[in-house]
Amino acid sequence: MVFIVVADAVSKPELYESRFSKLGEVKVYRGQPSSIEEYLCRVDGADIAVVSHFKLPARAFDTSNLKLVALTRTGFDDVDLDAATLKGVTVTNVPGYSNEAVAEHVFAMLLSFVRRIPEADFWMREEKFDCTAFEGRELRGKTLGVIGTGQIGSRVAEIARCFGMDVIAYDVRRSPASGSKFRYVGLDRLCAESDFITLHLPLTPDTEGLLDDEAFRLMKPGAVIVNTARGPVIRQDALVRALDEGRIGGACLDVYDREPLPQDSPLIGLSNTLLTPHIAYNTREAKEQSIAIAAENVAQFLAGKPRNVVNPAVLGVKQ
Repeated sequence: MVFIVVADAVSKPELYESRFSKLGEVKVYRGQPSSIEEYLCRVDGADIAVVSHFKLPARAFDTSNLKLVALTRTGFDDVDLDAATLKGVTVTNVPGYSNEAVAEHVFAMLLSFVRRIPEADFWMREEKFDCTAFEGRELRGKTLGVIGTGQIGSRVAEIARCFGMDVIAYDVRRSPASGSKFRYVGLDRLCAESDFITLHLPLTPDTEGLLDDEAFRLMKPGAVIVNTARGPVIRQDALVRALDEGRIGGACLDVYDREPLPQDSPLIGLSNTLLTPHIAYNTREAKEQSIAIAAENVAQFLAGKPRNVVNPAVLGVKQ
């Protein structure tokens, strides 16, 4: 019987148990391993490892038994796919599981920022009731710039239209099905014309540092950046300069170039930031969906029909 190890069930361990026990013998570990060594101990002897949050550098594949690593997340930029392929380990992900969660978080952050909700809540708890103190901004009639028009970016554009926003977009791979959701423009024009800018890009050598000093110089003084994608797609030092000098209006950030965000990060000391700890994906519905997709990935792999493979080269080198 196939042996499946759930290496880091940070939440919903009982759901992992019920889903994967139908596919083989299952061992579920609660919480993340403290080190690569502990991770390797957990997956020792397993045929399949199910991994949620744990990063997988080359050393994570120093085991002879693993045939499949089934990620329960979409992103895999923190997985050494070359090492996995060299060891003959197939790696799968769960694309699309959190599209709605992330898109909704964009507007949760944006509305909280422009309506100054955290400040108002703090004042109320300090027994300061002042209905004139927190003048906000409306979304209607404003221009939203969407960088990256995959499923999440397209959903964000769709929601923005419901708010009465004008939506422009930039992507090196343009979707022919954009329809009335948005219109494509160049990156410089998007930076110059947008009141709000939201990023929905994978982290690649081409996207790393995409928003730099030059991009911030093009932006409106009141422009607000929302990043729920990957931290390094924005040059953090350039962002801090733009915020500190008041060249843009603010930043709503869920992801960072270092995670956890260090407590001495200059972002924490700025008053024109709204920060959340990489939680855009984190809804009950999204978690359940991610586990369901990962379980189906395992089932299809065992049936000889692997899907959602992020290192397809391995399919040509496996024995």
